Amino acid sequence: MPKCWSLSTTIRNPERNISFLKVLAEFEGKVFTEEIQAAFFKRLIQTKNYKPMGLPHNIKVKYEEPEEFTDEELEQILNLIQYENSQFDNQEQIYAFRGRTAVGNLNKMGMAIARESIGTVTITPLGREILSDSPNFENIFLRYFLKWQLPNPAESGYNGFNINPFIGTLHVINKVNELWSKEGYKPVGLNKEEFALFIPTLTNYKDIRKTAENIISFRKTVRTLDRNNAREYIDNCFRKTVIDIFGLDKRDEINIVKKINNLYDYGDSAIRYFRQTNLLYYRGKGRYIDLSPTRAVEIQKILKTYDGRAKHFKNIYTYLEYMADINQPILPWEDLESLKKIYAKLFDTAINLQNFIEQNYKGQSLHKFNLVKTKYKTSNEYNAQISELKTIIKILQTDYLILSERNLNNLPKYIEKLNDLATRRKAISGQDPLNLEYYVAQTLIALDDARKIMPNYLVADDNMPIFTASGDKADIECYYDDFNMISEVTLLKGRNQWYAEGQPVMRHLRDFEDKNPNKDNYCLFIAPLIHRDTLNTFWMGIKLGYEGKKQKIIPLTINQYNKILQIVIELNNNYNIRIKQKNIKDLIDELYNSSENFMDSREWIQTFDDIIETWGINLVSLKYDIIQKQTSEKIEKNDFSFQEFLKKQTNKKELENQREKILNSLKHDNKIDLDREKTRENLGFRDNNKFYEFKNVKKVKNISERIKSAKILAQIKNYKYSHIEKFCEKKLDKEER
Repeated sequence: MPKCWSLSTTIRNPERNISFLKVLAEFEGKVFTEEIQAAFFKRLIQTKNYKPMGLPHNIKVKYEEPEEFTDEELEQILNLIQYENSQFDNQEQIYAFRGRTAVGNLNKMGMAIARESIGTVTITPLGREILSDSPNFENIFLRYFLKWQLPNPAESGYNGFNINPFIGTLHVINKVNELWSKEGYKPVGLNKEEFALFIPTLTNYKDIRKTAENIISFRKTVRTLDRNNAREYIDNCFRKTVIDIFGLDKRDEINIVKKINNLYDYGDSAIRYFRQTNLLYYRGKGRYIDLSPTRAVEIQKILKTYDGRAKHFKNIYTYLEYMADINQPILPWEDLESLKKIYAKLFDTAINLQNFIEQNYKGQSLHKFNLVKTKYKTSNEYNAQISELKTIIKILQTDYLILSERNLNNLPKYIEKLNDLATRRKAISGQDPLNLEYYVAQTLIALDDARKIMPNYLVADDNMPIFTASGDKADIECYYDDFNMISEVTLLKGRNQWYAEGQPVMRHLRDFEDKNPNKDNYCLFIAPLIHRDTLNTFWMGIKLGYEGKKQKIIPLTINQYNKILQIVIELNNNYNIRIKQKNIKDLIDELYNSSENFMDSREWIQTFDDIIETWGINLVSLKYDIIQKQTSEKIEKNDFSFQEFLKKQTNKKELENQREKILNSLKHDNKIDLDREKTRENLGFRDNNKFYEFKNVKKVKNISERIKSAKILAQIKNYKYSHIEKFCEKKLDKEER
């Protein structure tokens, strides 16, 4: 008998419900017998929606290919995975058991009815809505979680329960915030450990207040301890909880650790699903889960309407009919007075957010909305305005995100996250594709002064993503003054990368070009590696065109993209050079235009590393050219002919003395932003009657002389000018060859 509740950990990522549901739809109209259950499980494997553990490498790599497994390949896989379960006599019975497990969440959520005792497999109206082209996931998940309860006629073993888990969770967080506020602290919701320890173990609505009080006590104790002692205390609390709840022997270490891990999994899964409603959101950079402030009216209506207890149903049929009805339950705020309050709350949120951006980023606002509070007469009018305000708030949140990211403080963290995704052998969760879209979007936002970066993934009210971009549009859209760009990202590495991304990327770019015909349009494709089939598909579009017009597609590995980001950080931190959108366009043009020099796509992309490195070096050179020019102009204004002076110099010491005089003359000039070190570098120096200055290094045609110039400059700077030297040495090697 269950001792706590959980949402599906078989389908930890809510998006995977869709792929499981599509496979189940193949069996619609058939009685869900043991034979069909086993067949359903086998089809999940064959369609690559389920990967058994312990497969050999030669089978694993086939999961990266786009085609389904053949019947022969499926049979080979089934022969390799011999499941053990003492409850069953043979493998077919175990397959059937696993089929029932896999379909369980679809039954539980009312997406389908697949039970032998009820009749044929049926995809419900709710299921069909989910399989439609544009499902409203917020509405789907909200109505489902307002209905899901324990016990219920469709799930056995919960006779001692009396809880609606979602509503109970809302009540607990609300009560914790109330109690924490009385303690004199700012309410923050629950951290993830508090959620995992206390929420899945809440099995009766009557224990809501007690649970909230226990969380407060737990939190206060943790705050009195140092890091090591706090960790030990938390571990002991989890240990004591699983021993008590599951009746474990204190010496049974294996099961204790297993149950503790289960609690963490249950908490993580519940957060993932509950966030789909938009009533819960992340705060504190994802450390806490709290009630969404923009949905305060709706949440308070739920808390007043429902206390968290389970309803009574006559039989399983009435329960399943209720769960499958997409219009049930009637939402408690669908009345005129409540809608007025929701409208007023959202209006104030939009006004405050817009004013905050104006005050903190003067003159940099990306959007300015003319917000005027208006009284409406009907519910439909208020619903329309509520929808519009939600859109405006999301736009303003994105604007704030863009402006706050431009200081580049978070860029090193994003580089690390992208590198982790690129090198990870196995996905930790189904969230990895979503995380890739998120981190690439964040880096594009931070990269330069774009007008708008618009990720197409679905976000919650905390502006954090909950679903990847739909298949009918680009992952990320980027808008600049003189050009536009889409970015498509994937973690696929094998031939399935070509199947999933080749034609769709080209189609998305063409649709984007058609919508934005007055500017150059590009596609930045990013993946851990570029499969040859994907590359050659893009190569056809670059060389010959797609639907009658050549396309500008730049395929980069995640490592190459990270290199660009690292150069951006180095230029900003070491040379006070802030990348602009023109610089990004120059790089993209250089990468694309280099394709004209090759007939072989592989030779083309092999030039990318050098092009990216040279781009960074040239930006430094350009910066110092500008500074040199400014310095020369200032010297001329001071009626001091520096070049004439240089011609007369034979003594390096005299030259140094003269530099000091020039430094003093420039000391209080606000127009030329140079520190002592940089000014010394830019004025140059004499060596063996030859004058060297930075701007001349890249102009010296003789490679040996260029290296010498770079090294002499390095001596003046008192540290190695390594990337100039490295660049020169590469050129010298080629020249010698």
